[in-house]
Amino acid sequence: MKGRVTAYAGYQLRDYFVNRAIPILLATALAALGFAASRGWTASALDLAGSIEARERVQQAFELVLVIFAFVAGTVAAFGLVSRHRSRGYDRLFFSRPISPLRYYTQGFVLGGIGGIVLAIVGAEVYSVAVHPVSLLGVAGYVALAWLLVGGLAFLLSTLTAFHLPILALVIGADLALAGYSGRLSSAGAGAVAEVVQYVLPPTHVLVALREPLARGLPVDPHVLAWPAGFGVACLVISMVLLQRRPFRS
Repeated sequence: MKGRVTAYAGYQLRDYFVNRAIPILLATALAALGFAASRGWTASALDLAGSIEARERVQQAFELVLVIFAFVAGTVAAFGLVSRHRSRGYDRLFFSRPISPLRYYTQGFVLGGIGGIVLAIVGAEVYSVAVHPVSLLGVAGYVALAWLLVGGLAFLLSTLTAFHLPILALVIGADLALAGYSGRLSSAGAGAVAEVVQYVLPPTHVLVALREPLARGLPVDPHVLAWPAGFGVACLVISMVLLQRRPFRS
């Protein structure tokens, strides 16, 4: 059984780097350009030969790109991984042989995470050499945490519905919006309710806040990492239970 599943590893890796890596990089670049335009950042504002403030903006721009890449890579690691096969009938071909769906899809998800980390390390190394040193270990850890949280949630939703992408965008947007308005909600007396809702939603706002310390190699409180990591692990465990128990084509 194990040998049959690992035989698909080469196909899954090739699928990631041939069919997914370029869309990840393009989506990251377009999102970063759009965000920079909304902030009014120009090439002159990011000139390394300028002031200390300009160099700091360049570092902030890198951290912004890291966040976008991590979210996109985490999502793509699980994009259509289960639902696409079910909707197109691919699962009938893959599992016509005695191959465990749980092992097959978990292996594909893990390889997708590894692929995202490899891309991030290569990009961070180029940035470190050409612009400013960053923590490669921190960058890898950040992308891995996003893979666990965002990818884990996407993986869970993919096992449930073909509409996992809009649902994923909705819950992530709700969490980020709630975190952005937490101060106003507290002033309006709804702070307690907002806190309860945020513990139900994926803690993507925590992940966003971790971009600076991890990219710069600063110490991070393990308790802060525990929330997004634990949420992601819980999503993966539920996904595995569903893959193990839920009949295919149901």
